[in-house]
Amino acid sequence: MKQIQLIFDGAEKFRREILEIKQRFPDCITMIQIFYDKARQTETEQLIEILKQDYPQAHYYGCASNANIENGMITEGSILAVCTIFEDPSTKIEIYQYPLTSETQKEVCDDLLAKVSERPWIKGIELLITIRDMSTTYFCDRLSEMDEKIQIFGGSSFNKNLDRHDVGVFSENGGFLDSGVVFTLIGGDKLHIQSTYITGWKPLGQKMLITRAEGNRLYELGGEPAYDTYYRYLQIDNDEFFYHNTLEFPIFYERNGINILRVPSQCMDDGSLIMTSDMTTGSMAQISYGDPQTILKSIFHVAESLADFVPDGIMIFDCASRRSFWGSEDINRESLPFQTIADTAGFYTAGEFHRMGKSLNQHNVTLVIVGMREEDAGVSNKSKLLKAFNYNNEHVSMVRRLANFIDVASHELDETNRKLESVNQQLLKMAVTDELTKVFNRREIQNRIMQASKSGKKFSLIMMDLDYFKKVNDTYGHDEGDRVLKQFASVMKKAAASAEFPVSVGRWGGEEFMILAENISSGTAFALSEQIRTEFAKIPFAVSGQHTVSCGVAEAQEQENYDAVCTRVDHILYYSKHHGRNRTSTEAQLPEDAAV
Repeated sequence: MKQIQLIFDGAEKFRREILEIKQRFPDCITMIQIFYDKARQTETEQLIEILKQDYPQAHYYGCASNANIENGMITEGSILAVCTIFEDPSTKIEIYQYPLTSETQKEVCDDLLAKVSERPWIKGIELLITIRDMSTTYFCDRLSEMDEKIQIFGGSSFNKNLDRHDVGVFSENGGFLDSGVVFTLIGGDKLHIQSTYITGWKPLGQKMLITRAEGNRLYELGGEPAYDTYYRYLQIDNDEFFYHNTLEFPIFYERNGINILRVPSQCMDDGSLIMTSDMTTGSMAQISYGDPQTILKSIFHVAESLADFVPDGIMIFDCASRRSFWGSEDINRESLPFQTIADTAGFYTAGEFHRMGKSLNQHNVTLVIVGMREEDAGVSNKSKLLKAFNYNNEHVSMVRRLANFIDVASHELDETNRKLESVNQQLLKMAVTDELTKVFNRREIQNRIMQASKSGKKFSLIMMDLDYFKKVNDTYGHDEGDRVLKQFASVMKKAAASAEFPVSVGRWGGEEFMILAENISSGTAFALSEQIRTEFAKIPFAVSGQHTVSCGVAEAQEQENYDAVCTRVDHILYYSKHHGRNRTSTEAQLPEDAAV
């Protein structure tokens, strides 16, 4: 496999160059990617006519670009033809072109998925697309249905002028389309593809919840207008420089388990932001920052891995926003390292596409790198990369130091807040909990009964009193009495936890306890009381032996207030205490002259 790059400087020169390639590789499959300045479409059409006449067996396709990458370096306003010659006869290429709008996405995806399912030889799919104001969420989700082994990558067409929306794609199977997509299916027995992506931007500050987003319009972050985040933290004004000022601070957006960058291209009067791609309500977002050394470090690690892959050619789909970030003089710093590995070409896009695992994602401010080779890997030229790469790991920029300071300070603040929250929860628990038994104290159980009374919902009360408890303290000491109280509380809490209705357990005072059982009648409360009474009576205490408890159950009557229901359940408990103890009584069991 070989990659040959041609710059179109006139019809005759290009014809000579194409004929030379045809003569050198007469029996090889040739794929020609053409990236052009939209203003030079007429010349691009001349190039295509030459291919049709003099190299009809070549497969060709392309799109308008913001700028091109030739031999690892930017070329502005050029028409670049990247000729990839596949020398192995098993390699196959098929190209499909479709008009693409929001309304035709389903039809396009259905047709492509059907074609792919019938072609098990496919190893990679390159896509060139016009996205304009169209959401690609559905498009990416549908293409993610393909076999996970198929790599998908590509970029969206752009104009040399960032403010213009004139874009286009074309291929051997159709003319120029202002709204369309071209898919190139590539495979072969000896073809190997390695693709990856690089951002290099790092998260900055706190994560924020996307509280409102519709398509590519981000309305709210954390319940506030999205623009407020940029103004509050970065003092970026909503003026004609808004887009350029936010390029260094795109938003990290979580999708399909990875962080994707999104750039706000416009701020609306209501404080909403027009993003370069869709965002989803309920996802997390975070401002990020671009630091040249952080970016170069990321590029270095990816280039090392690609050098070990030993590609025959490399394609780059680089975001035009990164070009604006670096500036014309420094943009080559992120593409030239790959030229030391293999011939490197590509273009600057309005959005980048890459499949990670099963999921295809549209990226922004991202570099998608694709290496290809035929045959097995040869000798790695990593040493050449290391010698040429001018990444300096010793110097840390001020931006990176400040970002690290903010990051550490944010984490420390989070940790402090977590500790304070834990302390507050402990204090709150102490304020409502009986210190000895760890059930609710009287104030809290009273408050819960009052709330239940005011709500008008059905509830029942169970009042319990340990039998002959004074004798335990007098005979065996208060330590043994405390053990009995704690064990009884444990039995009540266990029963409450297993109940299928809300149950609150509180210490009423001394050896008396109150249970609030909500949404149930006195019959169900009676069963709960009996469960607790019988379980507690089985427990043998090493010092004081076994103990019993007397209980009263009362169901709150309609419009009955707190005082009345508490008085009734206390009276019913009194009946149990004076009629044999170790029993549960209900109002229905009381004689008429004893009823409240």
